[in-house]
Order: sequence, then C-alpha cells, then structure tokens
Amino acid sequence: MDLLKPLLESGRIDFPGQDLASNLTTALLVLSAVVALAVGFVQNALSLTFYTYAGGVVLAYLAVLPAWPFYKRSQVNWLPRSASASAPSLVDSPNQPSSRKTLVEDVSDDD
Repeated sequence: MDLLKPLLESGRIDFPGQDLASNLTTALLVLSAVVALAVGFVQNALSLTFYTYAGGVVLAYLAVLPAWPFYKRSQVNWLPRSASASAPSLVDSPNQPSSRKTLVEDVSDDD
C-alpha cells in the first residue's frame, strides 16, 4: 500500500494527460463490453458476461484513477499570482454609480 500512496495523493495530471485518460477509459470500457458479450455468448452464461465486464471496469479504474507518471509528461508552469490581481467583487460599491437603468429612468431620459 505504501507504493500506491504517492500515486493516489498526487492527483495532478496535465491537460494532455486528462485527454489520454478520457480516451483510455472509453477504449477500455468499450473493449471490455465487446469481450464480455463475446465471452457470454460463447459460454451461454449471462452471469459470466457481467463478471467479465466488471473485470474490465476494474481494469479501467486501475488504469485511469491513479495519477500514473505517463499522465504527467507535459506539466503546465503557471505564472505566479500578482499582488494586484484580486478576485473581482460581485457586490456593487455604494460609491460607484450603477450602470443599470430601470424602466422609469429609461422613460424619463426620453423627455
């Protein structure tokens, strides 16, 4: 378990790694569904189909959920946060005039 702990804790993957994980998940789930249907049809057992597909889902989770090193090949170097860049305020300041006009103001401006 000590070997998996760093993989599970460092969950930061880059953007191409996210795309690769998405494509890999789709491919593994589709492939496991096709294999499960084939196995179930040949063996004529619906329960075997479900168990085979469940194995494919577990395989897909093990391939995608830990942040494997091949998902982190091109890390993004973010710029440092500047002191002047603060989050914009969503509340109107009482000192600044409002840019919104009401219907009464629109009618009175036409005179």
